[in-house]
Amino acid sequence: MTDVRRDVEYWPTLWGPMVAIAARELGLPDARAILDEAIAGGFNQIEPMEEELVAAFGADPDWPALAERIRTNSAPVPLVFTGWPTITPTVPLTLYRLGPDREHELRQRIPGPQAGAWATALEQLSWVNRRWSHANSHLEIEDAVLCLDRVDAGDRFACVEYSIVLSQALNALGIPARRVAVRQPEYHVGAGRGHEVSEAWIDDLGRWVVLDGQHGVYWARAGQPLGILELQAGDVSDVVPVPAPGVAEMPAAEVDFWRSYFYSVKTTGVVWSPGTFVPVLQSRYLIVSPRLHRTAADAYPDLSELAIGIEIADGQCAVRLCTEHPFATGFLVDGAPLPLDNPLWTLDTSTGSHSVEVATRTPYGHTAPRRLEYTVAGA
Repeated sequence: MTDVRRDVEYWPTLWGPMVAIAARELGLPDARAILDEAIAGGFNQIEPMEEELVAAFGADPDWPALAERIRTNSAPVPLVFTGWPTITPTVPLTLYRLGPDREHELRQRIPGPQAGAWATALEQLSWVNRRWSHANSHLEIEDAVLCLDRVDAGDRFACVEYSIVLSQALNALGIPARRVAVRQPEYHVGAGRGHEVSEAWIDDLGRWVVLDGQHGVYWARAGQPLGILELQAGDVSDVVPVPAPGVAEMPAAEVDFWRSYFYSVKTTGVVWSPGTFVPVLQSRYLIVSPRLHRTAADAYPDLSELAIGIEIADGQCAVRLCTEHPFATGFLVDGAPLPLDNPLWTLDTSTGSHSVEVATRTPYGHTAPRRLEYTVAGA
């Protein structure tokens, strides 16, 4: 017994009860004392040896109470996560980007980043809108640098090209952006039923926002810039186009007409319809997309969301922060930076409740903070 007592880790939970059973079977007087010692040390797994314990101690007058005491003899949980951030599952995010070399070229041709993501997006929206006058011509290749070269040579293009240049310019500046094809009801027939805009995730606002390069506007309700989710949700009669700085207002007589284009939507990488879906535009064109989904929400990740993994760092419990923000530069934990390539944060394991704010760092600051909460029991 002396040898197994040296195993302080397993003596109370394994060796102690087994020795107590053996001592009772041998008629030794200290059998019950050994079992009581094991219980005092934390023994609570009665099930693996319940038959042997009943055979050895079941005749004791207090056995029912003793068995219940063992079953409820759980020590305080040492560490409990009580609240943590998660990432809502969505379709994999596909941005409308140029390759790295072409993005570098594009950054030489467009205005530079402003103080925040929203200010930068508005600057790009205004600049692209005023770069050329609308005409019904199209590029053969979807490339913003080529488009600007052609504009410099005197060519003029349509909504498609405004969305190409604006979406690729935003991505080149670290603002997640996609192209969006919007369509009126009965878009499978007629002419002029489709329009192209951009949408961008704005870190400052914590939302996706539609940006119409052809008209130089974004759509808003009570001053709040809106994305596709809001523009497809019910009555939009109170939604108005807001011009970017330096851009003329949309004529009032045209507002209802352009509102009608949010009936059906396809964004980069995914298209959706809650019921049936007609993949034909104006009797001539096939609407192609890598994915067909039921709801728009599947295609709209909240890029301010984070998730955590649990690891060991230098023998301590730590969390690894995760994000799906495509332009993340790192993380913050209560304002302290963590690098993107090794975002491990070791928990403060002092006794009590703990709460920290975690956020993703981006080229324009950081996303909205999320809370991580946990408790640590006393020794």
